[in-house]
Amino acid sequence: MQTFYSFSQFFDNVCSAHPNITTFRMDDIREIDTTKQTLFPLANLIVNNITIDSGLMTYNVTLMVMDRVVEIDYNSTGSFNDLTYDYRMTSNIFDVHNTSLLTINDIISYIYRNPDALDYNVTTSTLVTPFEERFANLVAGMAADINITVGNPQPMCVINLSANQALGGEDAC
Repeated sequence: MQTFYSFSQFFDNVCSAHPNITTFRMDDIREIDTTKQTLFPLANLIVNNITIDSGLMTYNVTLMVMDRVVEIDYNSTGSFNDLTYDYRMTSNIFDVHNTSLLTINDIISYIYRNPDALDYNVTTSTLVTPFEERFANLVAGMAADINITVGNPQPMCVINLSANQALGGEDAC
């Protein structure tokens, strides 16, 4: 049976193994110290809710992959520019969104296709939304809303209670 701990550890392992993620966290995004450049790129998992069905548990989570946005300094000018930029912008936000989306896609693909994914299954299409947040520094990235189902055998051995006791019969506590 997969527990909340094992679910959290699974995401920590998968995200930490990705080359585009430096830090994995599971807490309030507002608590992230954006001045610590060594944290980024960062993945943050938020567990929104868990649905328990007969034999299954479905985690509804939001996976955010983000990086700091910095201003771009074009070092060469003129008609013979040695540097070629497809998108002239004043920051790297386009690159941050692109890399964040590719990273989320890699993580979801791993869960979909890898037999070692510990019986975790993405059960619906995943909605991915770009975001920009202004903290002490600008942070941007992508947020994915994912439904992940795991087996839940629901053992009855934890509560030792007869049907008569459950109904409040004579041998009830």
